[in-house]
Amino acid sequence: MILIVLLYSLFGFTFTIAKISLQYASPFFIVASRMTLGGLGIMTYIYFSKKIRCYPAKTDRYLHAQLTLFGIFLPYCARAWALQYVTTSKAALLFNLAPFFVALYSYLLFKEKLTINKFIGLLLGFFGMLPLLLSGTKLEDMVGMWGSFSFPEIALLISVASFSYSMLIMQKLIKHRDCPPLLANGLSMLTGGLMALFASYFAEPQWIKGNGYTFIAILVFQVILSNIICSQMQAHLLKKHSATLMSLANFLTPLSAALFGWLIFGEKITWHYFVSFILVSMGLYIYYYGSFFNRRKKQPPPIILE
Repeated sequence: MILIVLLYSLFGFTFTIAKISLQYASPFFIVASRMTLGGLGIMTYIYFSKKIRCYPAKTDRYLHAQLTLFGIFLPYCARAWALQYVTTSKAALLFNLAPFFVALYSYLLFKEKLTINKFIGLLLGFFGMLPLLLSGTKLEDMVGMWGSFSFPEIALLISVASFSYSMLIMQKLIKHRDCPPLLANGLSMLTGGLMALFASYFAEPQWIKGNGYTFIAILVFQVILSNIICSQMQAHLLKKHSATLMSLANFLTPLSAALFGWLIFGEKITWHYFVSFILVSMGLYIYYYGSFFNRRKKQPPPIILE
């Protein structure tokens, strides 16, 4: 259990690192640097290992294109941009909606049945976010509003919805098309990073805001922490513990993000956060509690946007 607590504490800390990096570079350029670097590293390993298929199948190119757009470019760019204006605790808690989005897509696109427990859990999870979404800061309001929601909040919702859809595409590539996971990840990171670089070229006149060496150090640390340490720990723990336990333990991510945000940035945690956290936690518990007794379908691993 100690390793599980450590893993999700580190996942919460990745939100803090992402916000710190925004002090030294523009959001799209950060995404471009991180994903291009990670993608190049993975594709180089694949090329020289000669044990993994290095090229995508022609029939899978449309799926790889979707994975690039919805799994890398759109979610990471939207999150990086939004983190300039929202607290890390709000961003981390909103990403706890990922399992609900996956369940909704599965129902709408693949006609998967929803038990009454799952349906109640979905409703409680979505409505549980309303107190948090209705508690915007002055900085968020200055960016712009659409109804009662700020543009940064909408960007975060688009980010998590997009990434959740990409998980279904990833599953289809790996499970049904026999695409090597490293190829799917490496190719989407590389092409998504190049797309972010293209967007940064036209949208961001200044790429580096502060000390360039500091930015490089933060970038390398972020890649090592998120792409290597956390990914390997999660894979290791999924071999020893159930996916349901790992998914429920994801509650620790927004809590640790709130703690680090308070310690490092002095972010205030209002009652709206705790109300939303409790309601979303109850929704996830009801959703997985209903699934726990339904052994016909195996639970997917937890979805984390690092």
